[in-house]
Amino acid sequence: MELDTLPAAPVDKHDAERENRAREICGQLLIDRWVAKRQCRDLLLDDELRAMVGRRLDGVGLELVESFSSDYFAVRLRRDIEADIRLDWATNARVPRGAVALLVILWAKLVLPKRIASTEAALARQNPAAPVDPNAPVEGPISLTRGALYAEFGRKFGMTAFARYLGQLKTAGFVREDRRGNLTEGPVLDLLIDGVQMAQKLRDSVLWDVLERGGVDMPEPADTDDGDDLGDDED
Repeated sequence: MELDTLPAAPVDKHDAERENRAREICGQLLIDRWVAKRQCRDLLLDDELRAMVGRRLDGVGLELVESFSSDYFAVRLRRDIEADIRLDWATNARVPRGAVALLVILWAKLVLPKRIASTEAALARQNPAAPVDPNAPVEGPISLTRGALYAEFGRKFGMTAFARYLGQLKTAGFVREDRRGNLTEGPVLDLLIDGVQMAQKLRDSVLWDVLERGGVDMPEPADTDDGDDLGDDED
């Protein structure tokens, strides 16, 4: 029998379905940059599908990111690519320096208490006999008003810059705001921000003093020579 007359190898139906699903998920992630976990429960349950998605994203320099405390999956540049300062996440998202400073504040206000609460809950499950801290953060959605945020930190930016930076962060998916001015965590705030890394970068900046005076409990950073300021990015 000649080779060109050999029957083609059968294609596994489940593999074909996974490939189609992986293309669908990657397409949505590339367009929207995030997707709700409730829409992709199969990514949580199917390791092979997750591997397929990971390989497809890796081929274009991206990686799938998630957090146990987030309701979303997101994509970001691979760490080795992001190491090039020209391609870091802030540059890629077109987030200026002043907006990054506001972003750290929002992360500390909206995400850090949730992470602390999750850690405390996990420790409590491991040691039921441990005393309960009545001042421990409560799990659940966290919000703050635009007015309260401006009253505490806004004057450090200026009214116009504060509004512009907040608008840029909303557009990038880091924060959401309802009609009454309540700010809540956006889809990527918990996924694209490394709180310790951000604290290290900004420790010696004016922002660090602002955070301390504002009572925001940030992770203790290692020594670093990097620094920025809260000044406007425009000349």
